[in-house]
Parts: sequence; C-alpha cells; structure tokens
Amino acid sequence: MDEKTSKPRIFTIMGEFLKYATSLFIRVFGVVLWGVNVIIMFALLVLSTFGSIIRAIMSYIPKIIKRYIPSGIASLLDQMLVYAGVNMTSEEVVSLALVYSVIVSSIVYVILFFIEVSAFTSILITLVVFISIWTLPVIIFDLLIYRRTESVEIVLPDVLDIIAQNMIAGMTSYNALWTSARSEFGPLAYEIQAAARATLTGTPLVDALIGITNRVKSEKLERSIRLMIQGMKSGGELPAVLQGIAKDMRAEQNLQKQMKAETSAHTLFILFAILIGAPLLFAISLQFITIFSTIYTKLNITELIEKAPMQRTFIMIRGLTITPDFFFKYAIAILFVSSFFSGLLIGMIRTGRPIAGIHNIPILIGISVGVFILINYILGIFFGSFFIT
Repeated sequence: MDEKTSKPRIFTIMGEFLKYATSLFIRVFGVVLWGVNVIIMFALLVLSTFGSIIRAIMSYIPKIIKRYIPSGIASLLDQMLVYAGVNMTSEEVVSLALVYSVIVSSIVYVILFFIEVSAFTSILITLVVFISIWTLPVIIFDLLIYRRTESVEIVLPDVLDIIAQNMIAGMTSYNALWTSARSEFGPLAYEIQAAARATLTGTPLVDALIGITNRVKSEKLERSIRLMIQGMKSGGELPAVLQGIAKDMRAEQNLQKQMKAETSAHTLFILFAILIGAPLLFAISLQFITIFSTIYTKLNITELIEKAPMQRTFIMIRGLTITPDFFFKYAIAILFVSSFFSGLLIGMIRTGRPIAGIHNIPILIGISVGVFILINYILGIFFGSFFIT
C-alpha cells in the first residue's frame, strides 16, 4: 500500500514543481522581454534625438557656409547640380561634405589608433579619407551629368522626328513640342514639358527652348535647338530642318557604335592586363620573395658566410630587403591605382569621355585584387609543398 500511495504523491510533487517552474520561466521571460523593449525604446529615443540634432545642425550649417564659399565655386557647383538634375544647392552639398568628412575621418582615425597603426600612417590615411569625401560629390555629379546627357542624346533624334511630323500634320510649334514630350523619353521629356509650361506663363517659345540648353549639358541638343530657333525666325521649312538634324544624329550614333566595335580589342587587352596579367605577375613575384626569404632564414646563410674563409667567398649572398608583407601591400596598392586608371582609359576609348568608365572602377578593383589573392593562395600551396617543410 505504501508503494502504491507514494507513486501518485511523487507525480503530484513533480506536477507542482513543473507548474511552478513554468510560471517562474514565464515571469522571467516577461521581465527579459520588458527589459529588451525598454532598451529598444531608449535606443530609438536616442537615435531620434540624435537625428533631430543632426537635422537642425544640417539646416543651420548652410546659412553659415554660404558666406565663406567663393562665388565662382558656388556658381560652378550650382550649374553642375542643375546639369545633374539634383534638387540641391551648393551650400547644402558643401555642408554635407563637411559633416561627413569630419565624422568619417574621425571614425577612421579612432579605429587606426585602437589597432595600433603608426601615427604617420594614421594621419596619412585620415587625410586621404578626408580629401576623398570632398572629391566624391564632384565625381558623382559628373557621372550623373554624363548619364543624363547620354540619355537625352539617345532619344533626341526620335523627339525631333516626332516634332517634325506633328508640324507637318498642321500643329503649331507649341503643340508639336508639347505632344512630343512622352514619358519614355526620360529627362528630355521633363525638360520639354517644363519649356511648354513656361510658355503658358508668358515666356516666349525661343526663351523657353534656350532654357532647356541651360539645364542639359549637351552640345547636340544645343545645336539642334539653335537650328530650330533659326528656322523659326527665318520662316523656313522647319520640319525638313528637324528631320535633317535627326538623320545626321543617327548617322553619328552609328559611327559611335562602329567605333566601339573597332576598339573592343584594345579594351579586351586592357582588361586582360589588369585582371589577369598584373595579378599573375605580382603573385609570382610574391611567391619568389616568400620562398627566398624562407630558404635564407632556414639555412641561416648569414652564419655560414661568417664562418667561411674570406678568400674563398666569391659570391656575396644577402637577404632580400623587401619582405613578403611589404610586397603584398605594394601589389594591392598598385592594383588599386592601375584599376582606377584602366577604368578611365576604357571609358575614354569607348566613348571619348573618361567619366564614362568610373562605374567600372570598383568592379576592376574587386576582380583584380581577388584574382591576385586567389593566384597567390594557389601558388603558395603548390610551392609550399616543395620548399617548406
């Protein structure tokens, strides 16, 4: 009887214990969730406060900087922003560059300080980062201007054809211009619509057309609008003039495509040199330095030379002054620089504008450095089995 009554009591005790443990776990888990929620809410509050402070500072800085920016630089930067289609002012751009350059440079310097990089190297890297952040907006704006100009010049012959056909159909210059502003024409359609809206407010059509050339950096567009204005003033056959301009532009675009096809061999040679040739040669050189340094250290050649008689030593063997670590950093730096100029050169060859190759630079840097590290790793495994025991 004792055994029969003790078993239910044990189960009862175990049930009560599990019930108590579950209740305790739920309470502890609830407290933990409450603590996490408090931490998250506090972090969001700090971030929102910090963001509000940054926004207030960013709204106040342009008013201060405006007085110190030279008028020539400000006007040049404002014109670049207009050409790029960016809705900002030169003061806002300079303020952003100033804030980000100071913050990022400070962070980089602190990181370099904690990883115990030398003071000279830390200052040099910080200065490079600071200058790079200031030059980055100019590069971005140049690239945006090039892309915007390219998109306008590609569709410009089609727009001129549509305008000419509309005028042949009996439309006025204003109506022909307005109906040609189709959404698929991108930035050019937006500029044509802006010119058409300007005419509704009393701006002469000629001035509205000239305003397009002030907002788009394109010699082809400027030449086309100038010929259009001359045709309107002289009373000549404007549709025939527009169709002739469109025909000449298409012929020029075909010549550019042919030029790209003929220069593809030069582009492939540059890509082979920077993506395969240079990494391969650097990897082989690094392995030579590594192997020679290892052999020199293991054989202790310095001690053998000191013990050898002076008159019997015909060849002086010395260790390499270049270490593998130094040559590895040197190779990475050279690949960075070579990839940068290769991207610009490819853009110059294919389009006549170095800025067209900027978007290729990060890809070239990543592939060239990756190939170098991969080849160096493979060669290290191969030669290591022969020379390193």
